[in-house]
Amino acid sequence: MIPVIIVGITMGLIIIASLLYRGKQNRVWLLRIACIGLFIATFCRGLEPVYDGVWLDLFKRWAILVAQAGVVLLVLSFSSSRHAKLAARIVCGITVIVAVGEAAIAGSLPVHEDGTVFHQAEVHETALRGQAWALVSYHALYLSAFAAATTVVAVGCWITLRQKGQPFAARLPVLFILAGAIGSGLFIGSSLMGLLGHPVFGGSDNRKYLLIAVVTFFFFGLMLGIVRRFSLNMRRTAAIRLAHEIVFPLWRTSTALQPDVRLPPEVRAAFDDEMQLSRLTIETHDALRLIREDDDPALEPVRRRHPSDPELSAGLLRHLGGENSVPPLSWLTVALTRIKSLRLEDDPALGSSLTSLYQIRVAMGSMRREESWR
Repeated sequence: MIPVIIVGITMGLIIIASLLYRGKQNRVWLLRIACIGLFIATFCRGLEPVYDGVWLDLFKRWAILVAQAGVVLLVLSFSSSRHAKLAARIVCGITVIVAVGEAAIAGSLPVHEDGTVFHQAEVHETALRGQAWALVSYHALYLSAFAAATTVVAVGCWITLRQKGQPFAARLPVLFILAGAIGSGLFIGSSLMGLLGHPVFGGSDNRKYLLIAVVTFFFFGLMLGIVRRFSLNMRRTAAIRLAHEIVFPLWRTSTALQPDVRLPPEVRAAFDDEMQLSRLTIETHDALRLIREDDDPALEPVRRRHPSDPELSAGLLRHLGGENSVPPLSWLTVALTRIKSLRLEDDPALGSSLTSLYQIRVAMGSMRREESWR
């Protein structure tokens, strides 16, 4: 049952990494490689009760090694240091050396009469046969690579957690991954003590439960990271659409009065949603500025009634474009603008422009209501 649980969790990791994770392409592939390596390793571990031969064990170790290398390279990919590429090459080189070393030692591993491999706790029995060196060397390579990968992940998580200004939602996935790294450290310690003949944490029988905990922590860390990224993307999309609802009616009316401020449609067609919004905002402000600077004497009564913005821009648009040229803000739009998470705070210039245009829309709505009460 336990191997089935572990395989199910690792399958979930592969699905998340393959279908849901979106990021730089090399990071996506590293994440997939790590998850697939972990899945193959746990699948091989599940086959051990049926066939526990040397080559199955070696293949399992290689899969774990590939997963560890993928994780370490993934962590290094977030570093901006000029030595990051050199470190990545060193990691790849060490991975190849460890894999070759394990293969070279595998042929000398002591096995039982039925072909099963001696475990760490049986190192004293292999010493009587003069083959303890092979077993110790084999496990030492495996545990050294495991410890190095765990250290890189733990240090990376710790550095991330120490960064100030991060919300709890961003810290939570990292906390789960750090817990997985700590669990990996306990797994390594248990394996090492078993190799020395002093089993801890219940020995090899309980290490499988520790493995489930480690894989589960990594699963939740990745899953929460994906959920947060998806949530941020959704909020960003909703914020852009909300801003578009505020800007577009003003843009349509103001640029109809000052059409020279518009970019050609074929140029604007190449913009993404955020660039489209930014361009609409710029064109709206340019058109409103030209309207305010117009010295037509017919606009003087409006200027006297409304000497400053946002009422001046609202009054001029209603005077030139018509009282119904810009529809009133809906109650839903007003309610959504009060939600802090739907504000484009990462672009202060755009956020300030949107705020001023929103105030013009509010001023136009107030003028409409005053007229209806008369």
